[in-house]
Amino acid sequence: MRSKDRRSAALSKPILPPGKRAIFFDVNQTLIRKQLTFEQCFRRVWEEYAARWDSEYIPSAEEIWKQYMLQWRKHHKNRVPPSQLEELQRSCLQTAMTALAVPVSASFARSFLQEARTMQSASKALLPGADTALRTLASSYRLAIISNSPRKEIVALLKRFGLADLFPGDRIFTPGSAYEKKPSPHLFRIALNAMKLTPRQAVMIGNSWAHDVVGAARAGIDSVWLQPGSVRSKEAVQKPKLGKRKVFVIQSLDQLTELFP
Repeated sequence: MRSKDRRSAALSKPILPPGKRAIFFDVNQTLIRKQLTFEQCFRRVWEEYAARWDSEYIPSAEEIWKQYMLQWRKHHKNRVPPSQLEELQRSCLQTAMTALAVPVSASFARSFLQEARTMQSASKALLPGADTALRTLASSYRLAIISNSPRKEIVALLKRFGLADLFPGDRIFTPGSAYEKKPSPHLFRIALNAMKLTPRQAVMIGNSWAHDVVGAARAGIDSVWLQPGSVRSKEAVQKPKLGKRKVFVIQSLDQLTELFP
């Protein structure tokens, strides 16, 4: 390839605007993948419980799950604060089981849901290339977390996968109320203020278009949308702007180093 052609190829590669000082990451399905959904774990736990019972009528996992989701949809739309989600889950499960004539106590419902959450957590794994990409970026940028998941869950996952040293506690941002949850720009602004950054000095990386990309754009932040298998090229691709903000698409985390000048 001639030198002129090489320069043209280099110039055509998408890169983030200069001046970035911090990188915000979502966690679930961005750094850490779920191998089992909550529904799969719920059903498995119910089947394990049902196998121990001696009764003429035992509802199927399908019946229990449908009743649980019926109650969940009815109450979750009221924008319950994150701190009350576990209690809401317990209440919905109790109501669902009662509707199906299953004897249930608050302690049973709590134990059941904890087993389902533990099973799901145990199935999680670090995405390929995450550790290497994060440690490379950490040498030049401050890394932070912006996640809708409970803070204690995020802290536990980062510790479990050896990433806690890259994300100090004062750089982990989770919602304190339903109002702060992504895609609201509020949580992004909390993170910017806490880290003394302007929106143009940060970039958001996540797998959710609605929560991560749109939420970041509302706060004036450029973003990188992680979509495994959605782009034919193995190189990062720039999408049309979302408002005034740039959006890039990558297939894997090891492509991140291509984007930063």
